[in-house]
Amino acid sequence: MSKIVIELQQDALKSNFDIMCLLRKAYLVAKKLKLKEFEEWITNEFNGYEDKEKNQIPKYRLLRGELKAWRPSRQKWVSVILTEENDDLTTHTTIDSIANLLNVYENATNRNKNVIFEFSADLNNFLSKSTKFNTKFALEIGTNQIYNIIENIRMIILDWSITLEMNGILGDELHFNDTEKDIANNTPIINKYINNFYAPVNETQIQQDTKKSSQIRN
Repeated sequence: MSKIVIELQQDALKSNFDIMCLLRKAYLVAKKLKLKEFEEWITNEFNGYEDKEKNQIPKYRLLRGELKAWRPSRQKWVSVILTEENDDLTTHTTIDSIANLLNVYENATNRNKNVIFEFSADLNNFLSKSTKFNTKFALEIGTNQIYNIIENIRMIILDWSITLEMNGILGDELHFNDTEKDIANNTPIINKYINNFYAPVNETQIQQDTKKSSQIRN
């Protein structure tokens, strides 16, 4: 009979295997083994992290990019030069569902474009006042960073499934016996697995002297 954990490994090894299908299969395994934290991680990837604190969002979702401003007269995004480093303006922790990110990635790749993440209204107003340029602001990010999120998820599922196998958890088709469930819930490397990829708490505030540290490039 087939072993679902081995199937999961085989699927994760295929770079062309649909990431949504892979997540669903991993969710099935986590649910049947009663691994609530891993199950919750998959649910968050499906639904997004909108109601989560910053330290509850996986660190692989941190994106770095270039600050841009919309110049209406030229109908294009132009660069904003920062004379001082400011991670609040050049990094973005994405909370979007994996389906949304996949759609963004595919659309941007098809058009041979980078990804534009527009800022919230509050931050946009702050930047408009700081630069004395009333317009929209955004962060431009290479599509490779979105791809890296997808590949990180694939690698997490592969490594997790290998960890299950190494601890004697394979499953029999779609079923796990009581011994396998007990091992899963009493082995920290399995039931606390998601602790490996959450970022530490690092809340920062926008510096008030930003108004002196940026300019719009024509």
